[in-house]
This record gives sequence, structure tokens and C-alpha cells, in this order.
Amino acid sequence: MKKQDNQIIISNNQMTEGLFGMVILHITEILPILEKRNTDISMLHWNINTKSYGAIFPNVLEYKATGKLKWYLRKTKTQLKQLRSLQPKYVLGDDFHKLHQLFFKYFAIPNDLENIASSRELEDSLGIHFRGTDKTTDSNMNTSISKDDFYMIFDSFIKKKPFNSIFLATDENDVYSFLRSKYPNIKIISSRKFDDQNIFWRHNPAPVKNAKEAMIDMLCLSKCKTVLKVSSALSSFAKITNPDLKIYRLNALKMFTDIPYFPDAYIPLLSKDDAYSKECNSILDKVQKDDWSLEHKEKFNNFYIKER
Repeated sequence: MKKQDNQIIISNNQMTEGLFGMVILHITEILPILEKRNTDISMLHWNINTKSYGAIFPNVLEYKATGKLKWYLRKTKTQLKQLRSLQPKYVLGDDFHKLHQLFFKYFAIPNDLENIASSRELEDSLGIHFRGTDKTTDSNMNTSISKDDFYMIFDSFIKKKPFNSIFLATDENDVYSFLRSKYPNIKIISSRKFDDQNIFWRHNPAPVKNAKEAMIDMLCLSKCKTVLKVSSALSSFAKITNPDLKIYRLNALKMFTDIPYFPDAYIPLLSKDDAYSKECNSILDKVQKDDWSLEHKEKFNNFYIKER
């Protein structure tokens, strides 16, 4: 890509997985390449379209600069997948403050989505992300955690550290009804309606609505005081949005490639505690025993970006 041209990065229905687990992850992973090239952000444009989420710009991400093509300059188009294939490749690390600066150097969150998340007033809330559905069968990537095990961990956590309000992000309708029934004195907040409809993202017939709902969930989690989560990229990007967020992953992520899965792998595991029930600590042992960090943390620790 030549600096004096309008530079357009293109991906047209080539990313078929989740908004954060693939789409925004792949976008983020090429930012070090753009940095190494001293890319002029005012000349950079993104044409990213997906089947499940529609156009990413400007629906869930906006340009940091103007985003207007300069009509008098040539357009240089580059496929996103082409940039991802270049050498050297880069590994993104666990320095969330620098990664926050990098991401928001290039992108902004649309005001309408930011305003919805801010209106929830979540600064004293506990955020919960229970990602069920297909995550419960993806044994190559993570150790699955059942709802019953999740409830047991949550119960011990909330007894040790009470919260008056919870923000709930989930793709399982009955998690909402369970929490409301068992904890009537805790206010349960959500950005979605939990009724008979299927809220799994693959079943959403409205791509743009699908994308905005996912982004709002992530933004709401980023504004909570503390977050408990199962392995999922959506809730992990809350730490990119708010690098000071106290956030804990409950179950193990496995080293299913030669590098940790960014950014989820770098979210710290919830530690066992003497104040938790024996059943809770036993569950934490069970669901965390295969975590990638047990064997590879020394190689991937305390860094921002490095060559792969």
C-alpha cells in the first residue's frame, strides 16, 4: 500500500465466525503491520462486510480520522486476508493499556452504541458473561463449563463479594430467569430481552442488529466494576476497551495453535478462595486444569507486540 493513495482494506463475507472471535480479532491483528508501515490513518479506509453482522463500518466501528475518500487520489485496495498472510507476523500480548491505545488510535465506537451502554450506569455492578450454546462443545479450544458449575462458582463469588446489581450478557435465555429467581434482591440488568426467541448469534436474521447487540454487551461489560466470564472473545475485548477492568475467566483455554488466543487467553483465571465452598473450589480445579498458561506463560508474558 502506498502512503499517498487512499488505502482501502477489504473483506467481503470471508469471515464466518463471531464478531469478536474472528472479525474484530482479525482487524486488530493487522494493526501492528499498519504501524510498522507508518500508515497515514487519515488515508485509511475499511470495507469489511460479513454475512452474520453486515457492514462493520460504520455500524459497530467508526474511523478515528474523517473516513472520507479523497476523490483526487488513487484507490489502493488490499484484502484483509492478504495482510494477515504477510511476514513477519505479529503476536499481540497482555499489555492491555498499550493495546487499548493502539486500537483506539485507529477506531472509535459509534456514539449511539456508547450512549446506550453508558445509560445503564454500571460502575458499581458485577458483569457476567455466560457464553453457552456451541461453546459447550468446543473441546479443542476450551474446557467447557456447564451452567450448573457456573452457578456454583457464581454463588460462592457473590457471597464473598456482594453486589446489588448485575449486568448479564448471555446467549442462554434461562440464565436470566435462574438468576432473577434465586437472587431476588439483586437487580439484573441486560441490554437484551430474554424471552422465547433464540438469542444465539448464528440464528439472528438481522445482521446489523446482531452486530450492535454484541457490541453493546461488550461495552456494558467494560463499564462494570468487576466481570466474571467464561472463555469468549466478546467479554475479553472489554479489557481492551477498559484496560483497568477487573475481569476473571473461569474456565481453561487451551493452546490450540502455536500462540495464545488473543485477547481471551490473557484474562486472568479466577483463583480458588478459602471463602468459597468446597464444591466451588473443586469445580475451579476441574475446569481450569488444562489452561494454556500452565505450560506456556513464560514465553507469552508481559509484552505488547512481538514478531511471531
